[in-house]
Amino acid sequence: MAQGIPRIMIVESFGSNIKSLSSHLAGFPLPLELLSAADGLTALTQLQREVADLVVVDSCLRGKVDGFELCRALRSSFSDNHIPIILILSGCLSLERSKGISVGADLLLHRPVVKEELLRMVQLLLGWKFNGISNLPFPAAENRPLRRLHSVS
Repeated sequence: MAQGIPRIMIVESFGSNIKSLSSHLAGFPLPLELLSAADGLTALTQLQREVADLVVVDSCLRGKVDGFELCRALRSSFSDNHIPIILILSGCLSLERSKGISVGADLLLHRPVVKEELLRMVQLLLGWKFNGISNLPFPAAENRPLRRLHSVS
């Protein structure tokens, strides 16, 4: 595994959703360092100062920069250092999915967030950066297929 503990930034406007996602991520079989931001501008500023190995973004952020715009900004600002992005969508509309793909999200996750889906996505995306993570066992989710998993090729 690469040196250090993987760092995940959660960008979510509501504290209760940050707590929920943090609780889900606590089920990851390796230690994770969690960072959070309540809006897109704060996330961009924080990511200029701190390194994150993965960003989980709500598409419906409050403020001047929504989740789609944040994704686009992350792709243009950090093009040299690809930061994997999981974009959480509020619905199942194909327009939302298409927009998420077009702004550069690596994976799309629909609400309500299912813990096993989130953990598998984190495992997949961190596996690109940290050797050995992609082979970690998830006994509780082994027999449950992921639903609505989309990726950008």
